[in-house]
Amino acid sequence: MEFHFIITLLFPGPQGGLGYLTRGGTVSARPGQTRQDLYNQVWSYLRETVRDVDISHANTVFFSLEPNELPSAV
Repeated sequence: MEFHFIITLLFPGPQGGLGYLTRGGTVSARPGQTRQDLYNQVWSYLRETVRDVDISHANTVFFSLEPNELPSAV
């Protein structure tokens, strides 16, 4: 099943202060996977793809995970 996610991270800024990063996308769940498994999968994706800022000490301030398929209108 495919899910849509939105995640916002708060991280120490390179010049001091704080920075925010928000990303969205889709992630697919295999049978038996949990919400925690998908959260960890999203974090792995971010560690591999975010290069413009250091998110190694980031905190999650928002995470949404919802089925990507919308109900059909009858």
